[in-house]
Amino acid sequence: MKKAFIKILDVSFLYDDKEFNKYYEKMPEYRRKKIDFFKFKKDKCLSLGAGILMNDLIQHAKEKLFTEDGQKSFEVDFSEQGKPFFKYQPDLYFSLAHSEKKVIAAISQKRIGVDIEKIDEKNKINLSEWTKAESYVKALGLSLSDFIEGRILLPPETSFTQWSADGYIFCIYEERL
Repeated sequence: MKKAFIKILDVSFLYDDKEFNKYYEKMPEYRRKKIDFFKFKKDKCLSLGAGILMNDLIQHAKEKLFTEDGQKSFEVDFSEQGKPFFKYQPDLYFSLAHSEKKVIAAISQKRIGVDIEKIDEKNKINLSEWTKAESYVKALGLSLSDFIEGRILLPPETSFTQWSADGYIFCIYEERL
């Protein structure tokens, strides 16, 4: 896999209980716990959508990378800061983000971070800069407060891919080697 693999999902179809349950049953235990943690249907659907895309990322990686121990090699674990990573794939990185009814996911052999935000004309935040900061700190496994408080600076513009579609702004940061 030479380039990042990116996928976007609209989770509207998961508001149907039958569809939700069909996909929920396919989720690993850690994802089900995360879904069950949420109180509102919207949040449950977004978390399930992230799980669906995560399964797609793993399938893509299996098709593009050779692994000797199959499914176990893509076991997800969490850092002390809560950042998920592949326990047995230290050179494979992924990132997930969601907003309103969309989820974005990416996988790469370089550190990668993604963000998505629903465009709201009333919002006073510069979404272009916000999504850059969010995708960058996700890739590094840092906190957004590190950026807000000036402890880290964003890399050059060329490190980001950013676009708008369907009322959302998307941003991907991928480490340049």
